[in-house]
Amino acid sequence: MLRQVVCCGFVLLAASGCLSGSYDEDFERSVQRYRQDGEFQQLHREPKSLAGNRLLIRVPKLFKSEDETGEKRSKPPFVSDFPGFCVAYEVLIGAEGKEFPAGLSVGVPIDQESGFDELKKKILAQVQKEPAFAKAAWTAVNDLPPADGSVAWSVLKLEGQQPFECINNAVTEPLNTQGETQIWLASDPNTKVAAVLAWRVPQEIATNFPLNELAGLVARTVEFKAQAEAPAPVPAAQDGVPAAAQ
Repeated sequence: MLRQVVCCGFVLLAASGCLSGSYDEDFERSVQRYRQDGEFQQLHREPKSLAGNRLLIRVPKLFKSEDETGEKRSKPPFVSDFPGFCVAYEVLIGAEGKEFPAGLSVGVPIDQESGFDELKKKILAQVQKEPAFAKAAWTAVNDLPPADGSVAWSVLKLEGQQPFECINNAVTEPLNTQGETQIWLASDPNTKVAAVLAWRVPQEIATNFPLNELAGLVARTVEFKAQAEAPAPVPAAQDGVPAAAQ
């Protein structure tokens, strides 16, 4: 009888330990999920699907308009040949009696156009034609946790005098002012999909647009998708025999 009681005691202790361990793991997951949800509250919960569902991305809530034409302010003026352009998002922020646009342009090069090194060269060659950015160079983003541990980002940070636009009494005017452009680039060789994210903010509204915070958050939401395999063709009927019976 004593042995049975002792054995039962050990079983209960072991079970309570397992339950406690399971509870701790669940609690930690809940805490991490809560922190992440709070961190990403500035972004829409539902991701945007681009390039035929080859890329998913969550966009900041503060953007009020989007453009898929590639016209006007949808591309940085010194990257007119924007790889895989899909869409641009924009918000107008008032300052000094005018409105200034802050925007994000998104490109999704796919398949044979998604090579990482080729994209870096193509973008950098255009940027360096701008005298102010003749010495621009890509840098690795080392403080961004990759979504799946395999895709890393590089960024071009272009600060200084550069062309923007402003809206003055409903009239769009060219503007050459201090500001910042950040071009983020990542490519996933497993899916053959790349992402080009170009952020642009003039200095007049820099304090009202958290560029550095949003750029990292959005990059962390990017998901690359492989092209869906086409269904196998149904065999044609032969000699009057239905294909399903062959």
